[in-house]
Amino acid sequence: MQKIECICGDTFPDISIEKGIQIFLFKKTPQTRYGHLKEDNPLEISLYLSKTDNINTAKELLIRMLVHSFIWQQYEYRFRNREQTLFEDILADEYVTSAFTFMILGRKMGRANCVKALEQAVEETVYRLSQKQTQTKLAEVMYNFFQEENLRTKKRTNIIEHREELVLKLLEFLPEKTG
Repeated sequence: MQKIECICGDTFPDISIEKGIQIFLFKKTPQTRYGHLKEDNPLEISLYLSKTDNINTAKELLIRMLVHSFIWQQYEYRFRNREQTLFEDILADEYVTSAFTFMILGRKMGRANCVKALEQAVEETVYRLSQKQTQTKLAEVMYNFFQEENLRTKKRTNIIEHREELVLKLLEFLPEKTG
């Protein structure tokens, strides 16, 4: 954990030191990912391992989940005064988590590891966006957007203007800039 703090340039929040981080180990199945954080508690990690995973694989997965927890804790306990938003935790979080995991493991962040980190981030982003809760939120935004559009105008819509309005609606999921 000290190496995570050193590489990430900050310390774990006091609450994680006081309460600790719980790590639950489970048998990996074809339906499970390598791990996840409890959605409302970044101090609870579920890690999935198979019999064929070696110590290096387990170490990388554990560090990856600890980095995820570290990032979520920074937002949850230090910077955030509101609920997490849909997009701030997905691609950027996944990419930073992958890259920092490599650095903590002592790997050089050359082009090959940057590509590998991006591949992991894209894979995790696709997985997270495919989850029912996330899809429900996005479907609700889309439905409301098109209902508003139908009420606002019955004329032909310029597809580019329509796209830009939808992008603005989706950007509401991004966190507000602070400071």
